[in-house]
Amino acid sequence: MDHSIDYLNEFLSSDELDFIISTGEYSVNVQYENLLRAIDARLKGRDSFVGMIFVAGPSSSGKTTFSEMLRDKLGSTGINATVVSLDDFYHDKEYTKRKQVKMGLISEDSDDVDYETVEAFDVSQFKTKMRQYVRGEKVMLPEFDFLSGKQLKDRNPIKRKGKDILIIEGIQTMNPKVFNGISVDLKLKIYICPFDTYTSRSNPKIRITPQMIRFMRRTVRDNEKRGASVMRTCEMWPSVRLGEERYIKPMKKYADFFFNSSYMYEPFYLTSKIRKLIERLSDEEKAVVYRYIDEAAINSVLPKEKLAIPKDSVFNEFYFE
Repeated sequence: MDHSIDYLNEFLSSDELDFIISTGEYSVNVQYENLLRAIDARLKGRDSFVGMIFVAGPSSSGKTTFSEMLRDKLGSTGINATVVSLDDFYHDKEYTKRKQVKMGLISEDSDDVDYETVEAFDVSQFKTKMRQYVRGEKVMLPEFDFLSGKQLKDRNPIKRKGKDILIIEGIQTMNPKVFNGISVDLKLKIYICPFDTYTSRSNPKIRITPQMIRFMRRTVRDNEKRGASVMRTCEMWPSVRLGEERYIKPMKKYADFFFNSSYMYEPFYLTSKIRKLIERLSDEEKAVVYRYIDEAAINSVLPKEKLAIPKDSVFNEFYFE
């Protein structure tokens, strides 16, 4: 969907932000309702079942919060839903590095291990655990420690209860190498991403694209939660985008359901936060940032840092008061 920046600014100037927020939340909630109906239709009122929902999408699309909210919504219908992060099945960093050095992908003195490729995951271990779960066995899931670069074994127990769905989220979950060969009653693949664009009515060349939205989301989140500078995000962004083009976008063809995680109010907040972060930068650094977001576009949006958004909004993954 293409929104008018001028139109949104008019609503904010008229003190009608609540309308914009409620409309944005409503459009996302409708998608959840459609998804729940689709799940219910596929299960056809069974008293016992096991399903797997694979959630994939590019960086800063809201995969984690979406998965947690879907878990809660399924739980309210009597389904035992559990979120599993595919990231916890990463091989140890040293193992992956050795493989990638041997393949000539990186040099021995490089620390830039490619975590985007499916080979960085222990897919065999993942499938073994999932099959054990389907058979009704108690399964101990690992947990990946990004600080040490090691997979910690047997950390989180899961076991079937009767009406069970695993929500498996991660960048490679829509890869057939991950989901093929696991027999379940329901297998659903969801591709989540902000798809909306924001365009100036007075100057159509001024546009905020979904890629810009995701860059701003990641910049704000990394700065608030990980203490990462704007320039650090800029350093990582090209490799993030390359990984998306190589490993994520080609898998969209396997999606059963596309979920639009755009919120029509988010440019108010994101551009406001970004402008504050950019103020601290040198002219040279600002020029780097403007490779990924359009200066005229972000300056065309009225600022609004404090938004009264619901606690169960997916956008809370990127909203910090």
